[in-house]
Amino acid sequence: MYNQEKLLEFRKQKDKAWKNDKESPLTEDQKRDFKGLNYYPPNLNLSFELTLNKNIPDVGKKVIIKTTGGEEQVYLRAGKVIFTVEGKGVEAIVFEDPEQEQFQYYLLFRDQTTGKETYENGRMLQIPKKGDKLIIDFNYAYNPYSSYNDNWDCPITPEENILPVAIKAGEKKFK
Repeated sequence: MYNQEKLLEFRKQKDKAWKNDKESPLTEDQKRDFKGLNYYPPNLNLSFELTLNKNIPDVGKKVIIKTTGGEEQVYLRAGKVIFTVEGKGVEAIVFEDPEQEQFQYYLLFRDQTTGKETYENGRMLQIPKKGDKLIIDFNYAYNPYSSYNDNWDCPITPEENILPVAIKAGEKKFK
């Protein structure tokens, strides 16, 4: 589950790739001054092993999610996860992308840091599909590419995944 050394190496490699890779979401101008993404310190308390509850209304149904460019993306409602942050119970809907190979789930979320310390349209997590349990480590929460520049069209977190807590882990706003 949580491995700080692995997380820090992941961040280091991501920063290096974003500075140098032609597939980076950053523009050439942004790359020139890029010193790395802005992250929260690693937080062991925001890494969970959870069961995906598929016994919820509309599981497997299509969900239309608006994008930053005014378009729509289609996801499937995969289930719900329940966890606790600083003593407060939290529920979030987990999605699948019907257009992609089904080896991972997506958690799109906004929380009490959104628009202040983190991107105003929410952050995301990719969650590998491995058995009955999901490893949800918010330390890997990232901003969609649209948070870096207007060349990208990315999903906006749906209302149902506005969390009543602050998730102080993962990426902060890009500066």
